[in-house]
Amino acid sequence: MKNRFWLWVIIITLIGGVFRMVGLDKNPIHLGNDEISIAYDSYSVRITGMDEHRKKLPLSFISHRDYKAPLYAYFNIPFNYIFGNNEYGVRFLSAITGTLAIFLIALIGKELAGEKIGIMSAILLALDPKSVFVSRAAYESNLASVILLLGIYLMFLYKRKRRVLELILAGLFFGLSIWAYHTEKGLVPLILVVGWWCWKKEVKFTNWLPMWLTTGLVSLPIFYDFVTVQMRDPFNRASSQIWFKTAGVQNYWLNGSDFWIKKLAKILAEPIYNYGQHFGLDFLFTNGMDLFPKNEPFNFGWFLLVTAPFLFFGLLNLKKVFKEKGNFVLLWWLLCPLVPALTGSPASVRNLPFIMPTILIMAVGMKIILEKSKKFFWLLILLGLVNFIYFGIAYYVHFPKITGDNYQYGYKQAFEEVKPLVADYKWVVIEPRFGEFGQYVGLPRLYFGYWGAFDAWEMINRIDTSDKIGKYWVKNIDWNQEDINKETIYIASVSNPTVNDSIEKLDLWKTIYKPDGKGQFLIYIPKE
Repeated sequence: MKNRFWLWVIIITLIGGVFRMVGLDKNPIHLGNDEISIAYDSYSVRITGMDEHRKKLPLSFISHRDYKAPLYAYFNIPFNYIFGNNEYGVRFLSAITGTLAIFLIALIGKELAGEKIGIMSAILLALDPKSVFVSRAAYESNLASVILLLGIYLMFLYKRKRRVLELILAGLFFGLSIWAYHTEKGLVPLILVVGWWCWKKEVKFTNWLPMWLTTGLVSLPIFYDFVTVQMRDPFNRASSQIWFKTAGVQNYWLNGSDFWIKKLAKILAEPIYNYGQHFGLDFLFTNGMDLFPKNEPFNFGWFLLVTAPFLFFGLLNLKKVFKEKGNFVLLWWLLCPLVPALTGSPASVRNLPFIMPTILIMAVGMKIILEKSKKFFWLLILLGLVNFIYFGIAYYVHFPKITGDNYQYGYKQAFEEVKPLVADYKWVVIEPRFGEFGQYVGLPRLYFGYWGAFDAWEMINRIDTSDKIGKYWVKNIDWNQEDINKETIYIASVSNPTVNDSIEKLDLWKTIYKPDGKGQFLIYIPKE
């Protein structure tokens, strides 16, 4: 049976890996806002040792003033070197991390309750819609949640083997998960406390010290950097995400007509409401992924709808199957949404660690249903496969066609169109606005720099924060004020067609269309 376990786990992991790794250059359809920031910083550090803001080997990347955790950008450097500046050069790390999670969850399931639970956990995670989705894009939180999972696995190993090495390694990975994403700054300390509390009768308080000390030492630079960032830039975007600092809450507190006690009660109740939403059936099984607008028929929860009975029976039988370890899994599950609940309504990536204990609980329900009714079990398996195929059609076929704006589609395509022409012109002016009405603002300097319009040193050496880099100039285009000449190519939003004299001086050379057939950018060249 042992050899069969490893064979099954390897097969399931490979199948899950296919769903996560194949076609990363096609789906998602374009590198998104956060992805291009990570991609460019990783590339820039590899070439220059600095990020785009000239910070040498930073402990947090300024990015869009959200001060991104650094680990993804640094871990991604080898993949950027191997694949180059393309989608695989930033997404492959997330894809391989998400695939590794399938293997890890099988090991944890086996450690908790035997090989059957391990295999079932691997199957559930391999086919989980949210896990597939986040593994196909460069999400720091995906990397962080899997590193955290590895730390928890080592905790379970220590509980069984009682070797200090497992504790030190667990502390190392807990600390690294804090380097990988902001959520883990709050979640990891909670996990450490819960592990001690659940096993305080079996493991002495002092026995945990090597893990706690290692976690503290590894994560200390990140917490120090976090404090200095708050002092240096108190209005940074990351801090403004805390619920009571959001514009809506601040406006309500300052300008709302309610009495101050009622205001305070409402504000304090918001994170409680946010926390509860993570456990709502709608969030878990029907709409939580927010793949498409609410009116779209193709929408999914974080987990396949058919797995709802697995969660229900798993919660009822958790202690029966996991014994005393069930307390830890349940508390792990309940703790995961706490930090994300403080930053607003359920966000797409801030609570990714929540997937792992949920899968383990579902594996318990899957085992119980198999033992009680094989016919019902196999019916659910059949419906689950149909459910996953339906998700596959929605995600792999429909999703790329209608999400161009969400992923700033068009910058790569515009660059590829003008690239052969650049040598004959002095300037390529790029408008940062995009969308049908110009309602979005993008990051063309990062996209064009990543795809090769200029090298990393040109970005570093630009004058102050100027968006004139090499031959490329990012600015809003006002046709009534623009000095049209024969030395400039224009890449403008479709919402900003030429007017007045500019019509006579420019030819519309190309229109960049989104996959849904709607225009995104207009490329103009001077008339002869």
